Amino acid sequence: MIYRKVTAIFPHTDLEKVEQALLVLGVPGMTVSRSHGFGEYRNYYASDLMNDSARIEVFIETDKADNVVNTIARTIHSGIRGDGVIAVLPVDEFLHIRDFAGTVQATE
Repeated sequence: MIYRKVTAIFPHTDLEKVEQALLVLGVPGMTVSRSHGFGEYRNYYASDLMNDSARIEVFIETDKADNVVNTIARTIHSGIRGDGVIAVLPVDEFLHIRDFAGTVQATE
């Protein structure tokens, strides 16, 4: 099975809405972490110009990745700077550690 990694970084105030939308969609799992930084939008009220954001990462089958992206985007879209970003990356290998019984050969 071929997988994609969907990573979304967006305002932390939208985190609960995104988590709920992904649960309703039926994603098999997600990783949530805090992030601190800036991109297109800078926080001029903070001494370091940075914003507190949330980052969600989802490993999902390729044919379901677009649904995950669309769900996240629809959930947090406001049309203003600072809405966030979404990246979709190919996954070379996806292994459950519990099922791992050998060695992985590095691909070049």
